[in-house]
Amino acid sequence: MATNDITEAEVFGPVGYISVCLAHIRGGRSIEDIEYGCIAVAPTQTEVDQARRMAEVIAEGYGCARAGSGAS
Repeated sequence: MATNDITEAEVFGPVGYISVCLAHIRGGRSIEDIEYGCIAVAPTQTEVDQARRMAEVIAEGYGCARAGSGAS
């Protein structure tokens, strides 16, 4: 049974990478320890959904400055 609905195309792009990072953080691991292709913790559906949203925002060009953080 699949733990999420990530597509094959997403696995090898930003959504895959971000969701793996989120899963590693949830698992108490550092994202510095990620070896792409060797995942210690599988992303949950929530992590995949969050990764999709993050990738969408990044692709749209929204950064910290637009979010009103004062960064430029």
